Amino acid sequence: MDPVKAISSDRDQARKLADTNADICFLALADANGRASVRTLVLRDISDNYFTLFLNKTSPKWTAFEEGTGHEMLIWYASVLRQYRVSGKLEELDQSIVSQNWKNRPDGSKYLDSVYEELGNQSSPIDSRHILTDKISQLKQSMDLETMQAPAAVSGLKLTADRIDVLDLNHQDRIHDRQLYTYDGGTWTTQVLIP
Repeated sequence: MDPVKAISSDRDQARKLADTNADICFLALADANGRASVRTLVLRDISDNYFTLFLNKTSPKWTAFEEGTGHEMLIWYASVLRQYRVSGKLEELDQSIVSQNWKNRPDGSKYLDSVYEELGNQSSPIDSRHILTDKISQLKQSMDLETMQAPAAVSGLKLTADRIDVLDLNHQDRIHDRQLYTYDGGTWTTQVLIP
């Protein structure tokens, strides 16, 4: 079995079942001091052997990515009762792909990406939410969505999977099925694990 294809298939099923996790993942990153943090991100594309995520370089998660001390992505589809833990090579996505995909982002997200350039880095403190919403209102008045371009800080990550731990909870006897898939560059091999 190809676990990446299984993830895509489960994602399609989760979408049909209106699973709120169908288009998100959880990315854990460790900083230079080994301090781990987890964040929820939109999981964009699943293709061949890799997963695409978009983020802003002003975010603390970008710093953690650059420090490169450790990462893992978790995908959980509650509607199909399957969890995937994905690890592998994490690298910056080609900027042309980011710019092209940015055009498909929701309008609010585009304005938010533009706010970072004017108001401050992602996760930086402000005195009130009102400051943020006012700034976005100003941008809506001064910027035309049709001509907006992705700000320079918009970027993305590509996670090329070489290890996927699959936990299948679809067993009435509560004895879950857990398998570890590893990729050697040509094929996936699997081992059954004690859940």
